Amino acid sequence: MIDLLKAEFSRRLKEESLTRILKCIDLVSEDELWFSPNKNVNSIANLVLHLAGNIRQYTQTTFAKEKDIRERNFEFSTHKSHSKEALKKIITKAINDAVECFDHTTTKELTNQYSVQCFQENGISIAIHVIEHCSYHVGQITQMTKWIKDIDTKYYGELKLD
Repeated sequence: MIDLLKAEFSRRLKEESLTRILKCIDLVSEDELWFSPNKNVNSIANLVLHLAGNIRQYTQTTFAKEKDIRERNFEFSTHKSHSKEALKKIITKAINDAVECFDHTTTKELTNQYSVQCFQENGISIAIHVIEHCSYHVGQITQMTKWIKDIDTKYYGELKLD
């Protein structure tokens, strides 16, 4: 059962979320990457920084016991601090590190309790949080990309989904 959870964690983060984030980053210009229509909507770039910080905080500081170096406010307040290529490297590393870290978790670690931010979570809850949080923000990144570029992202290519 644990192998199934690890495989699904990897699939959801790498094959779905990362692929879509990278596609969206490639579709927009450097300026569009940082565009926000108002102070209550995050730019694609800020969402990417936020996801990378959250993923790292939830996986690396719990399972790998790394020091929590997250600067959450920076994720939302910075503007034009990173290029497209830098953002692609940041999110790719965060997701690859998370998958690698999670792949080495034990059943005991999945049932242990961890303190993350102000929350108490078990290892399975952390995995679910990372997947759903990533999916949620990938939806926002996709929506911003579609809105800015007036395009269909064609995530499913030519698959017949009907």
